[in-house]
Amino acid sequence: MNANRISWGIVFIFAGTIFLLENYGLIDFSWAYLWKFWPALLILAGVNIIFSQSNNPAGKWAIIAVTVVILSALTVINLNHPKTTYDVAWDNDEWSNSKNERERGTNFYEENFDANYKYANLNINGGASKFTIKEGKAKLFESSTEKNHSRYYLRKTESDSTVVLNFNAKKNEKGFDFDDTDLSKVMMKIHQAPIWTINLNMGAGKADFDLSENKVKAVNIKGGAADFNVKIGDLYPDVALAAETGISKVRILIPNNSGCKIFTKTGLSAKEFSGFDKTADGSFATSNYQSASNKITITLKGGLSDFEVKRY
Repeated sequence: MNANRISWGIVFIFAGTIFLLENYGLIDFSWAYLWKFWPALLILAGVNIIFSQSNNPAGKWAIIAVTVVILSALTVINLNHPKTTYDVAWDNDEWSNSKNERERGTNFYEENFDANYKYANLNINGGASKFTIKEGKAKLFESSTEKNHSRYYLRKTESDSTVVLNFNAKKNEKGFDFDDTDLSKVMMKIHQAPIWTINLNMGAGKADFDLSENKVKAVNIKGGAADFNVKIGDLYPDVALAAETGISKVRILIPNNSGCKIFTKTGLSAKEFSGFDKTADGSFATSNYQSASNKITITLKGGLSDFEVKRY
């Protein structure tokens, strides 16, 4: 009996069971919250290294026991952790700046729109946060952040008809300083006129991007343990969307009238592509991919993630 293989087999069975139960709505499990306990994986790996070469049956059973105890503890902690829900409200395209919001630690960032901006790049680098994007009509970029005590900064550069916005989490001497048990809220609006490229790089957290009313050329997402929801519209003819994740849930909505092709390199990840057919090259495509005037190309990479693409 190879205890090392059994141990990692238990880990994969655990992850698959959690994904299955969550997909059927039987549990509410947050991979983003679980990310703060990543040192437990180091403990598990250390125990495997110490006892994997032992011929003593007690050592092999110790590996299995530690694996079961760690996974059980993480499950109990996660399921009993109060889940944070968010209601995003935009009032008449204006930010509310009340005393109550200032007391909660709300911060505001904005850049004015210029009609010369044909292309806009938004680069987001953040810690444990809940990011929301929707369309805006007044400013090029607006953001309202809560519970992060000014830990973001906004920088703008421009060249000819292209503007680049860098919206980054500040670093202190100890690295990113976030309270992982309570995600900060980062609400953003982007102007409808430019053609956007959006890059998001985060460790743990959540992202809800409603880009259906924006002209979007590309969306690139990188995350460790996070939940991503992205809705793409049909206002740009050739969209590229890429997601590279560790242990995450990725949900993508695309228009029915757009042709779409999905390329995957997903290891043990779960995949659900409703309305897609597998092609000879191993990709997945909609029946109207060749004939559609608007096309979306999706590239998915993940170690142990849950990918879903749906049409609306």
